[in-house]
Amino acid sequence: MASDDEPPFFSIVIPTRDRPALFQVALRSVLQQRFVNKEIIVVVDGSSDENLAQYTELEQQNPDVTFLRLLHRPNGHGQSYTMNLGADESRGQYLCFLDDDDQWTDDNYLDHVYTNITAAGKPVDIHYSNQRAVDSNGVMQTKNLWLADLIPRAQTQTRNGEDSYLVDAEFLLSSGGFAHLNCSIFERTFYFSLNGMDESIRYENDRDVYIRSIDAAKVILYSTRYTSLHNIPDVNAKNNMSTVNSSVQKKLYQLRVYDKGIALCEQDIVIRFCCMGKMYELKHTATLLAQDKRYRSAAQYARATLLNGFNLRWLAYTVYLTFKAWFDPGSPSHDNDA
Repeated sequence: MASDDEPPFFSIVIPTRDRPALFQVALRSVLQQRFVNKEIIVVVDGSSDENLAQYTELEQQNPDVTFLRLLHRPNGHGQSYTMNLGADESRGQYLCFLDDDDQWTDDNYLDHVYTNITAAGKPVDIHYSNQRAVDSNGVMQTKNLWLADLIPRAQTQTRNGEDSYLVDAEFLLSSGGFAHLNCSIFERTFYFSLNGMDESIRYENDRDVYIRSIDAAKVILYSTRYTSLHNIPDVNAKNNMSTVNSSVQKKLYQLRVYDKGIALCEQDIVIRFCCMGKMYELKHTATLLAQDKRYRSAAQYARATLLNGFNLRWLAYTVYLTFKAWFDPGSPSHDNDA
């Protein structure tokens, strides 16, 4: 660990809530990092008395780890708030984040990142790498969720050293996924220039900070190395961010992410990407509401989709939903805005 006299190169922030057993695995994976000049900050976002006792025991077992505790709230303070709090309390030049139900799988991860950053010879705003995912049954997933589909094309970019490349927003947005926070490392001042994580977003806040980061960054490194393992939340669980909100509530968060990108980003390619993402989410929201027989609301979202990208097939579906909103007896009471 870094000494009190020497600022750490890396600060690792781990937010956690009511999952001490899973958190212990995540913490162990960070403690096993061979890179020495680091600090670890744990933010306990309130928990039950039983779980708080377990966190206290882990704190006593790891005196070199900083534990921050938040007051209990029924829905917690949220991942964005806890990560920003950890970042505020950090001293490192670079900020790393790890979910409490995930783990780093490469004990040399931080060593490689340090080598990549120093090899660049100029300030690096962000360093991305890859991770694998496993579902609640222990089955490894092959569907691309993040940036692994860029690995075969990375050699078309400027090589930086070892397994890293200098890339830009256009290259990253050619992926079918995005960088998860587990394998995203931010230069400290750059992170704060973005105002950190958006604390009003509780779902896909990682996509939000990813979009804003690649729009604003001047120097981005992408490593083809796999560095972490993501545990896909059990859809039947109630204590994770991906399942506590209804499907429509998730869509509202996703729409906010893309609206922010359209309104606030500077690069044309990022704005176009957000416009396409918004159109997709508008369609999906309309479909979800229609499945719930909420035809009036579904028709509104369907019409908004047409404004963002016209096609005849969707026009026909919009007309159908509008008809259902007016005449289906099972639909909510209609009014002039249907």
